[in-house]
Amino acid sequence: MWHCTTLTARTDRPLADVEWAHVAVLLLDAAGIAPLGDVEACRWIALRHARDHIHLVATLARQDGRRPNLRGNYYRIRDTCDQIENELGLSPTQRVR
Repeated sequence: MWHCTTLTARTDRPLADVEWAHVAVLLLDAAGIAPLGDVEACRWIALRHARDHIHLVATLARQDGRRPNLRGNYYRIRDTCDQIENELGLSPTQRVR
């Protein structure tokens, strides 16, 4: 199982459900869990139970029986977070070195 918590800064505006859905799809694509347009991708859910964050949970078994390609996903997710922050006007996060 794969789990990722994604949150906004306390000073950021609340995101609408459709915005959180967009964030989830972009992050799961970047992670290699559910590449855009891949009908055989891993199954996943996004759970929003507070105004400032979501939890993404996914299986690590694709529908075709193969494992997802997770190599380098940290860097792709990091770049996607930068893109999302810019696109939605959110506070930028600091990079961990």
